[in-house]
Amino acid sequence: MKKFVFFAALILSFFSVSAQSKQEHYAINIKKFQRFYNEQNADSIYSMYSEQLGNALSLAKTKEMVNALQGQIGKLNSYTLSKETAEKNIYTGNFEKMTLSIVLALNEKNELAGLLLQPVKTEEEKAVAAFNNNFNVATNKGDSLFGTLLMPKSVKGKPNIVLIIAGSGPTDRDGNSVLGVNANSYKMLADSLSNAGIASVRYDKRGVAESAAAMTSETEMRFDDGVNDAILFVKKIKVSGLFAKIYIAGHSEGSLVGMLLATKEKVDGFISISGAGENSADLLRKQLKANAPQIAAEGDKILNSLLKGNTVNVENKALAEIFRPTVQPYLISWFAYNPQVEIKKLNIPILIIQGNTDLQVGVSDAQLLSKAQPKARLVIIDQMNHALKTVGNNREENLATYGKPELPIDSDFSQSVIDFCRL
Repeated sequence: MKKFVFFAALILSFFSVSAQSKQEHYAINIKKFQRFYNEQNADSIYSMYSEQLGNALSLAKTKEMVNALQGQIGKLNSYTLSKETAEKNIYTGNFEKMTLSIVLALNEKNELAGLLLQPVKTEEEKAVAAFNNNFNVATNKGDSLFGTLLMPKSVKGKPNIVLIIAGSGPTDRDGNSVLGVNANSYKMLADSLSNAGIASVRYDKRGVAESAAAMTSETEMRFDDGVNDAILFVKKIKVSGLFAKIYIAGHSEGSLVGMLLATKEKVDGFISISGAGENSADLLRKQLKANAPQIAAEGDKILNSLLKGNTVNVENKALAEIFRPTVQPYLISWFAYNPQVEIKKLNIPILIIQGNTDLQVGVSDAQLLSKAQPKARLVIIDQMNHALKTVGNNREENLATYGKPELPIDSDFSQSVIDFCRL
């Protein structure tokens, strides 16, 4: 639709008046407006204004707007009342060149206190607005999780959509964390998708940012809670009926969450971004061996017990915090899943993306996932780190990118996601 000038786009104030005979005055005023507008009689339209509206919108400005609108949208052929409230009436105006909503407000003297012409929203546009402005889901405990829907800047028909699932820890919907991460990686990915005609949803996990009130005590936390929460967002997307295809993009720990989601809920594609290729218990073994070899053997025994679903009494002070009693039930639920086993279950298009300067997850992890699911497309991004930023092999420079929200995400990465989500 061409851009056009809004006529008298000021609704200054509304006044409480008796409903009795008010609609008669509205009928008179909309009829007057139609006649004066079609005659290009700006003086008579100006005479309908309340004192406040007249002070805000001069006669000269009214003449200018009427002339401009006549040239762009033509005469007002007909109108119908579409909605009436105590404050205003909304009419659907059939102009020569397009259909617009006419918003009319009268004060207690039945003078024109507000007049606005605006595009008529389709039912789909109204649904998008409602969906976007109230994007939250209720958990199984009645708390709310909050997210952001970003629609494409321009698209024909129903767009595809990507659900972006955050990584571990207190990572919020934008890819930032109170632990010192300020990279805006997920927000930048959503912006890139929007520019390419693809919608996205990203959300704050339980206990994080706007979803802080939905925090579960550590003793009650289970890995499946995160999976079930993500499923709630997928169901909300489906119920909206606004989108053609649904893709899941999980980053880091969110990769495993996304895999499990895709085994339980029908989606159109899955993207693993910097996702681990091994069971998390095996990753902990490697970390203990590399960073604390003197307690690695004892750590192995604890991990073996947890893998069997049994809690452990940990006496070693160096291990007691890592394997504290309150977190062991969560670790047991997490260790129950092997990414290689889970990705093998998927029978949908899959994209595995990994950067080769990632300090937390290696190319070998992506290769393990690719080997487990040969049908998946594997993309290794040169010089991309865990924050999805472009950086070389210098460790200090790599870590510094985690605190640079102005630094864009890797363009090859974002393009790979875009291409996949256009399938």
